[in-house]
Amino acid sequence: MALLEVKDLQAGYHKKSVLQNVSLRVEPGEFVGVIGHNGAGKTTMVRSIFGLIQPTGGSIHFGDQSIVGNQPAENVQEGMAMVPQDRAVFPNLSVRDNLELAAFYVRDKAHVAHRIGEIEHLFPILKERQKQLAGTMSGGQQRMLSIGIALMQNPRLLMLDEPSLGLAPLLVQNMMEQVRNINQMGTAVLLIEQNVASALAAASRMYVMKLGQMVYDGPPEKLQDRGFLMELF
Repeated sequence: MALLEVKDLQAGYHKKSVLQNVSLRVEPGEFVGVIGHNGAGKTTMVRSIFGLIQPTGGSIHFGDQSIVGNQPAENVQEGMAMVPQDRAVFPNLSVRDNLELAAFYVRDKAHVAHRIGEIEHLFPILKERQKQLAGTMSGGQQRMLSIGIALMQNPRLLMLDEPSLGLAPLLVQNMMEQVRNINQMGTAVLLIEQNVASALAAASRMYVMKLGQMVYDGPPEKLQDRGFLMELF
């Protein structure tokens, strides 16, 4: 059974249709990438999966449960996490307080402390800056904190929407290495990305979106052929 199964998804904004019968699956522990040009519908898709937009058609199953109509908080409790494009941190709280707040419903404080330790091992800068206000950190550091916040719930599926956006190449490389480490520890990853090279290097299976539809589902190696990739775009 797939961890995430999306079939014939339709969604949009007001009367504007964006997604047209989009289908996608993520197996347990898999690393799946989705690329496409601006306006292809990638963000609309991941927002619909997470419950921020209600679909107008199709189905979404997480494990054996239909999650169409779920609120994001319900999906988080089911084991799903999403890191949006913008820096999803509380700017006036410290790094440590951001991480602790992300586990507000976990009553076992020892478990929370252990999880923070795991995240600080992945992103040492978060330990170094644990007392610093999140809003005073650099863009790359805030992006790492956003991922750390999502990981506090110990999700089965981590969805990342354009995590490399606005970051310098070296920061992108470092962050993607850590995302691969997260995946290797057993968390499935759905990566929505404009940085084609980073996505192809990280994912084990790729989708390409164009004008609200999936036009490719297959191995990343085939997309290394620039001519073939340009035909899809």
